[in-house]
Amino acid sequence: MIFELMSNGSVVTLPHTARPEGIPEIPGPGVVLLLPYNRYLLGHSFMRNYERWIWGKPGSEPQEVFLYENGPQSLTLDESTRVTLPAEVVARVRAALFSQMLPPGEHLPTVLILRGVLKDHPIFREDGLLQNEPLFLRHIEKDGVLNMTYWAVRFALFRGEFEAVARVKTWLRTAAELFDTHGQAPKVWFSLTPLPGGKELAEMEALSFSVDDLQRMVSQSALPVVLFSKAGYLVLSDFGSSGGALFRVWVFLSAPLWNELRERRKLSIRDLVISVWGYGDAQEALVERARYAPPSWTLTPAVVAR
Repeated sequence: MIFELMSNGSVVTLPHTARPEGIPEIPGPGVVLLLPYNRYLLGHSFMRNYERWIWGKPGSEPQEVFLYENGPQSLTLDESTRVTLPAEVVARVRAALFSQMLPPGEHLPTVLILRGVLKDHPIFREDGLLQNEPLFLRHIEKDGVLNMTYWAVRFALFRGEFEAVARVKTWLRTAAELFDTHGQAPKVWFSLTPLPGGKELAEMEALSFSVDDLQRMVSQSALPVVLFSKAGYLVLSDFGSSGGALFRVWVFLSAPLWNELRERRKLSIRDLVISVWGYGDAQEALVERARYAPPSWTLTPAVVAR
């Protein structure tokens, strides 16, 4: 796909024939963004679907750059000249690259972990099915819990986030299928500061928890802390250590969910928090999976933008 950054900060899509000479031809998924001052930005997939971005002047040696979607990004040409990419542009070109890439991660390590946790699930009784990745993925699309769990574990293993795998296991062990069947789904938020940010704070206030309520929770000498409102229960817990990254985790559960987990299933507060957190990891994995090419996608050396 080929795009061009306009002077007003917008992006237009160009035909494949508009690719200038001197820009590297890299087989497989790729995105080119033409920039002012005769520069370009090129993104491509390498080493089993990692993203890689390079930029420079056609015909010259490019430089590697890392793109982040949390704000605008500047590419410095010299001491007095730079090209700024708005956050929307960064998000668009990354999305264009991901949409051509197969999702990262390894299939077999993922299913082996899932089989250890979900050994009673019928899909794990057929070794031939487990080893056939395309067929296995078609089967799990019909099973909401298994589908989101598969991608959560696969992405976590790919990133080396073994704590996320443990959280997903806790959710499966304690509340699999529960959160989608007991009315309002649980919510989870994170904060490095005593109180959460503006968006998270607004969501909590919408659930009938005021800023004063949250400040009283934060002021407690020991965590976790639980607060009840007419909407349900809010739990504040902390993770990490004084020598590491200490952060707060806020979890909301409706009254029926709280009663099921605490009264009937006898979960500790910490397991309850980790279970909801694992469920949140699984939900985010589905969003991440949607960024990549569908299972039927076949990679081709040349991709034309339309």
